[in-house]
This record gives sequence, structure tokens and C-alpha cells, in this order.
Amino acid sequence: MSEETITEATEIEEAEPTSNALINSSLQERDKQMLQDIAHRLLAHGSLLRNRASERVLYDWSVEHLRWVEEWAALLGLKIILQRDDRLLMAIPLVPSMTRRLRRDETLVALALWYDYDIQVREEGAHEVFLSVREFNESFRSKFPSIQQLSASRLKEILRGFVRFNLIETEWTDDFSDSNIQILPTLRFAIPFPDIEEWLKVANNFQGDEELEAQAEEMEEREEEESELGEDENRDS
Repeated sequence: MSEETITEATEIEEAEPTSNALINSSLQERDKQMLQDIAHRLLAHGSLLRNRASERVLYDWSVEHLRWVEEWAALLGLKIILQRDDRLLMAIPLVPSMTRRLRRDETLVALALWYDYDIQVREEGAHEVFLSVREFNESFRSKFPSIQQLSASRLKEILRGFVRFNLIETEWTDDFSDSNIQILPTLRFAIPFPDIEEWLKVANNFQGDEELEAQAEEMEEREEEESELGEDENRDS
């Protein structure tokens, strides 16, 4: 075979699309649509759960084409975690610009939920973890006795936010205290504590700082009042 023939064969081989590339001419329109739907769902909610009828097809396709999903995620600074036992797929942000900073009360609720989930799964062997809002409030008080209890409206707002990010599922009732919370396994990856000792270290940071926070809020309110007073005086002048 001549050198010219070898060169031509090499050029043809390099021009042919590879079957495992993310975007190429062999990717069918249906696959492109599936990848788009999966991308939208992961960016909006952070995970796919196979036990949900609306996500079952997307989850199965993702498992079958995991290489494509991982390649797409890497471009955006996301890491794909596949837990076959729990039948879930998560997209974890690796860059600060894609993370959401929780407020203090949101962090406390997340910590309490993580603890309840860990205890029931690790010590009691539970596969699914449920508790009522009343049970959660009692558990919250036992974990953070020095912290003021959240109002029902604020707690409901926080729980709804966690539902959006597939950390929990809720079933609301007329009496909010009787509403049910299911803690999903995705919470373990959103707050990845290696063990309960590490959880205790973080939780202890919130103990006893209620008074400091109240003082800080009072100082901010005082500064705002002084600022408004100064503006009124300038207007009078």
C-alpha cells in the first residue's frame, strides 16, 4: 500500500464520527430530545428518581447513555452520581457559581432532616423515611433546644423549597402539623456528612448563637432607623 493510500485511509477514519461522542451526526433526534429533557430536569430539580412515573423513562435513558449525560454535565461543571440501589441520579455542582447558599433556618431544617434520615436508615434499616410535621418539630426541638422554633408559615416555605430540589416529598393536610414528609435519599448527597460525628460538629456551631444573631439583627434595625432619620432630616433642611 502506498503512502498516499495510507494517508487517505487515515483522513477517512478521522472524519468518521465516533459512536461515543456527545454531539455527532449519528445522534438521533429522539436521543437529542431525551438529553435535552434530562438536562432541563437536572438543572431545575437536581436529580431523577425512577420511582416517579414522570421521571422513569428519563432515568432509564440516562443509565443506558450515562457517558453522554456525564459528558454534558462536565461541560457545565456538574458531577453525575448514579445510585442504582436507590434508583436515583443526581447532578452535583462542582463550581461555586452553580451552588445555592442556604439561609440559617434552611440549614437547620436540612440538618434535622439529615439526622432523622440517617438514624432510621443506618440504625433501624429503613428503606423509606416518613415523619409528620409534628414529629419533625419535636425532633427539631430536641436537636436545637436553644434555637427558637420556626413559625408554621416559614417552615412550610422551607419544605416547599426542598420539594422543588427533590430532597423531600410532602403530603399536605388541613392541619399543617399532620402533614407528612418523606425524606428522600438525595438529601445525603446534598449534605454529604461522612458520619454522625461530623454532623454533630456542624450542628454545635449553631448552638448558643441565638443571642448573637438577635443582637446582630437589633443592630441592623437600629442602623436602618438611624439612616431613615438622617434622610428625613435632610429632606426637612
